[in-house]
Amino acid sequence: MVANSTNLPLKIELIKRIRWLVNLRWIAITGVLLTVSIASWGLHIIDNPTPLYIIAALMTLYNFEPQIFPRHLTEKPLTSIQRHAGTHIILDLFSLTALIHFSGGVENPFIFYFIFHLVIASILLSKKVSYILATLNTILLSALILLEYYYVLPHFHLQNFLPEALWRNPIYISSVLFVFTSTLFFSVYLATSIMDTARAREAETRELKDNLEEKVVELEEARGAVLFERNKLTSIIECMQEGVIFVDDKNHVSLFNKAGQQIQKEQFGLDTEVIAFPEADGVLLQIAEDLSKGHTVIEQQSLQIKDKFFENTYAAVRDRDDNHLGTVLVSRDVTDRKRMEQQMVQSEKMAAIGELASGVAHEINNPLDGLLNCIFRIKRDPQNERQTKEYLGLMEEALRRIESTVGQLLNFSRQRDLALTAVSLNEVVTEVVSLITYSADEKGIQIEKHFREELDLIRGDKHLLEQVVLNLALNAIAAMPDGGVLTFTTGEIEFDTLLGKTAAFVQVMDTGIGIPKPVQDRIFDPFYTTKITEKGTGLGLSVSNRIVRQHEGVIEFDSKIERGSVFTVKLPIRGEVEKD
Repeated sequence: MVANSTNLPLKIELIKRIRWLVNLRWIAITGVLLTVSIASWGLHIIDNPTPLYIIAALMTLYNFEPQIFPRHLTEKPLTSIQRHAGTHIILDLFSLTALIHFSGGVENPFIFYFIFHLVIASILLSKKVSYILATLNTILLSALILLEYYYVLPHFHLQNFLPEALWRNPIYISSVLFVFTSTLFFSVYLATSIMDTARAREAETRELKDNLEEKVVELEEARGAVLFERNKLTSIIECMQEGVIFVDDKNHVSLFNKAGQQIQKEQFGLDTEVIAFPEADGVLLQIAEDLSKGHTVIEQQSLQIKDKFFENTYAAVRDRDDNHLGTVLVSRDVTDRKRMEQQMVQSEKMAAIGELASGVAHEINNPLDGLLNCIFRIKRDPQNERQTKEYLGLMEEALRRIESTVGQLLNFSRQRDLALTAVSLNEVVTEVVSLITYSADEKGIQIEKHFREELDLIRGDKHLLEQVVLNLALNAIAAMPDGGVLTFTTGEIEFDTLLGKTAAFVQVMDTGIGIPKPVQDRIFDPFYTTKITEKGTGLGLSVSNRIVRQHEGVIEFDSKIERGSVFTVKLPIRGEVEKD
């Protein structure tokens, strides 16, 4: 069944040619009948046409058989169909030989019709079979002529056509046989060569057709897969909470999801309900043009629009030849996350204030004690103006000290948004040291400061950076329960490999218990604490790390058990920074 299905196109083509041969045979039979009738009744060339009519009748009989046979021909092997065609051609050769015999033999010019028949055989059959049939044809015709020449068979002369003695002329007979045989084999050669080429082309065409059909099937499957992936991606993008917007190379917004539609209104003022595919404008247009010139990714974080915060990521879309096709924007509404971060920062501030409570109380109690003493002394001698003025001055100084302490504490604890100004890291450390002095003294910790005098200003939020340094300082104090040395160092790095630019740094170093190796990988995780008092929130280093990253900086640390830890905050210096 596999072989039959494989040869099915060849079978169908051969059946078509057999039917074509049948139709030609009908024409040949009709032509024989007409020619014999005219030659015998009109021209009186043939004396006895009866044998010719009989041969035409026999040809008619076997020509009917292929009309029924092709109905089940495709069910037979290809070789069986070829044998069927070869059998009919052999019958034609014998029929044509018989017709030639009863119509003049070598005198009959229609002997060259054998050539047409062999050409047809070359079309239907293989080259080998075609040459065998040509040889058989030559033998049949040669045998007919020789048998007539030697009177084995009677010769039927064509009256009034050629001289009667011509069929007895050896030169004429030899010439006819030579011309016939050479023409016959040359014709078979040409026909088989042409058919070989045609069959090769046909096989190539069939193979190309099969390959094309396979490719069409593959393309249909690929098209279905692409449509499935496209629909899947469209559904995914449509369900995303992030806004997705695509700006084509003509700067038109050509694709967006539901979230992107709202973000276009809020960020860029593009209303897709009014204009289906609006033209990009403002920041979106500028970034799209920058990306078209070779940039790959631009991230713009913490973009504030009124009371909302967004994080935008812009990326160029290019083809395999690096041609710019457009720009894709993914925008996330991080308002809730931003507020939670602010709450975390504020919570950590209040936790730090709680840890500083004893120091703050000390800073307030000492001036209060002085105030009470001054009041008692004034009461004892209210008439002493000189003493009253002196004590009033001391009382004012004490109140200002209390006001400064409370103001500093309130200033630190107040909730703020990120506000970038020119900041000196030396001033940041000084403010923190003033808050932790008492807590450090209580534990017998010595504070040392090593400042670089001409330290470049950075651009940052002073209060948030104070919180970072305070968190690191409080962790250092907690790591030295039996006292030690807490050292603050500031300086600059000409080129930091991690930041890729000049950086200022503040270093907080202690001589405490150190951080165990298993813990070091988790110290920046939220709510993870190792403080001895077990009163830590676990947010200090996490919040500090987030604040430093907001300033595009990094926190590095090194720690050794029983030898202490060193935390270094590196922040980029952005050229000239104006003081606000």
